[in-house]
Amino acid sequence: MIVINAEFYIKPEQKQQFLNEISELIKESKKEEGCLSYQLYQAVTDENNFVMVEKWGNPQAIELHNKMPHLQNFAEKVPNYSRNAPKITVSLVKE
Repeated sequence: MIVINAEFYIKPEQKQQFLNEISELIKESKKEEGCLSYQLYQAVTDENNFVMVEKWGNPQAIELHNKMPHLQNFAEKVPNYSRNAPKITVSLVKE
């Protein structure tokens, strides 16, 4: 399994728009083949920081996900919401 953590640092005035846009991304991503989980979490220490935790069955599923219009559309808008560039960490989890 591959786990991707994507950390987002959102401008306070853009938080609701970010949440609206990312909810569509989550809904569509969960339908993709190979997606095991796709969850957004809000930080306790800063209500404008979020982390998306994605779990994928294989690298091919991630490759397809990266080409999906719903991800590409969201990625284009991220600079509008962000105080800082997102931080993405990819980990391989052996079961």
